[in-house]
Amino acid sequence: MTECMEEKNGCTVIKQYYGCCGGNGNRGTGAENVYSTEETVCGTWIDGKPIYRKVITGTLANDSGNSIVFATIPELNIEQLINIQGNMIDKNKAGHIVFPVSYARTIGLFAAINMAYNEIKSTLEYHFLNNSGDYSGCTANVIIEYTKK
Repeated sequence: MTECMEEKNGCTVIKQYYGCCGGNGNRGTGAENVYSTEETVCGTWIDGKPIYRKVITGTLANDSGNSIVFATIPELNIEQLINIQGNMIDKNKAGHIVFPVSYARTIGLFAAINMAYNEIKSTLEYHFLNNSGDYSGCTANVIIEYTKK
């Protein structure tokens, strides 16, 4: 089942149906499925405010650490962080990890990352575990969804 949004009389109506937004007579905009480095509106929060989505790409640190700044983003004017997720690929292009991660492996954990938004500093920060070094300096894509002040 798919959900799509339609604007009606200043309100966002969510439609649920089987199929793809915008195809075969379905009128959804498909905006909820857009992942871009440009800010896009992807929904409406419970208080009626628009939810914005943006993908931020960056390079992770070489070593494990806590509260490492990934990006400084005051221009997004975030009021409430709704969702944060992403992925990272090791430098050999062999290991792909999606985060936040719940990772259980009998032979050990090679890497893990947790992202958070620091409202005081307007930064995305992360805690990074990089046991084998395979994720040193690798690229990460962080998808944030938020409302604005």
